[in-house]
Amino acid sequence: MDKPISMAEACRRTGISSHALRYYESVGLMKRVGRSGAGRRIYREQDLQWLEVLKLLRGTGMSIRRIRQLAAMVERGDASLEARIAFFGDWQAELRQQIALRQQALVTIGKKIARHAALLEDLKAERRRKLPCITKP
Repeated sequence: MDKPISMAEACRRTGISSHALRYYESVGLMKRVGRSGAGRRIYREQDLQWLEVLKLLRGTGMSIRRIRQLAAMVERGDASLEARIAFFGDWQAELRQQIALRQQALVTIGKKIARHAALLEDLKAERRRKLPCITKP
């Protein structure tokens, strides 16, 4: 059996806050979190691997509700492998669509930056032309 890991160590190793760990447990994403004799949460390497998956999926914008669906499939074990493949395939397609939309947004924003920079340069040039010429008598 792997060595138990404290909540502080789990937070340090995953970059997930203790608040988030407690939340994940409360919404059913972290089942079977062990407890020490003193009642403190203890984690295993397997828990940290699952937390890394949670962090990755949350980072892609996946909802807690959707991750709960995945967690339920994982609980069913190998019987849910086909369902998990479909789940990840659907999410992959959704992410590709989001990436394409963001790439289009980047192009548009780049054009806006260029347009605004040109307007600013025109404005500065106009102001320079309107400045009075000051010469010493």
